[in-house]
Amino acid sequence: MGRKTKNLPVRDELLILTNGKRSEKNYFEALRANYSTIYQITVRFLNSDPLKLVKCAVKQKSVANRVWCVFDKDEFTDESIYQAMDLAKTNGIGVAFSNAAFEVWLIDHFKKFETEKDADALQDILDKLLKENGYSKGYEKNDAEVIEKVFLPLLDDAIHNADVIHQKRVLEYKESGRSDDNLPLCSWNSYTNDHKLV
Repeated sequence: MGRKTKNLPVRDELLILTNGKRSEKNYFEALRANYSTIYQITVRFLNSDPLKLVKCAVKQKSVANRVWCVFDKDEFTDESIYQAMDLAKTNGIGVAFSNAAFEVWLIDHFKKFETEKDADALQDILDKLLKENGYSKGYEKNDAEVIEKVFLPLLDDAIHNADVIHQKRVLEYKESGRSDDNLPLCSWNSYTNDHKLV
């Protein structure tokens, strides 16, 4: 009779690469610190465009069995965004994308949001929402405290709101006669699929 061995659960290694030095990195680190998970999560900032970020993620696949890239539309061309997304899809890398900026995801903590805005306008809207909801400091990208005090308690709302807008946009796309999976994410402003990573 063989010796019984203790089976320990294998932890999944999840690597999140982002080119957002403050908001995105702080948000995902706070999420990791405040929620229990079977995943061993590492959040890393890389100062690079989306395509270089995904290329780095591909190299990291041997280190972590799950790798996600988090990036925004920002000033990057549609072509470079779609190249990054295609490379990610080909290599099994997840992409959490926001158009125009990560603040769309943060606004989703308060309400469904799909109005076309640039990054500065999104920050102004978020600043107003925070003040209206009792956070007198308003919005600053490097404020880690606001994530734990305000955003994380509203996480379920954010997931729901982002998913509703995502499903609505996909349905409109399919009803327009398109049946492929090449969603025009760069045309969908404001939009985020960060809820898929969360």
